[in-house]
Amino acid sequence: MKNDRTIMKKNDMILLAVLLMAAALAGAGYHFSHRAPALQAEITVDGKVVEMLDLSKNQEIIIHGVQNGTNTLIVQDGEIWCSDASCPDKVCIHQGKQSMDGGTIVCLPNRMIVRVIGEK
Repeated sequence: MKNDRTIMKKNDMILLAVLLMAAALAGAGYHFSHRAPALQAEITVDGKVVEMLDLSKNQEIIIHGVQNGTNTLIVQDGEIWCSDASCPDKVCIHQGKQSMDGGTIVCLPNRMIVRVIGEK
């Protein structure tokens, strides 16, 4: 009797693992198939839109955040990234290049958010 319960638990665990794997693959497939190349980047500081950048035009811009903080954003070849920041942790710099719809760059100390936008 004990072996039957152990076998059922093992089979249940295998079934659960297979179902979780299938759900993860379906979610990943949906996510990557529905992302589009970005067209613009919306930059907000403290919740207010301060700049809309066309990602097809190479440029460098300095965003002035709260408490005199700054972020240097680079737009090149359809990608945007933060190359320099006055914040102490520099997490925004390590978020890398963003080029797909839905991508974001966040600098909490300067309260700056870059939201990458594709076709609507």
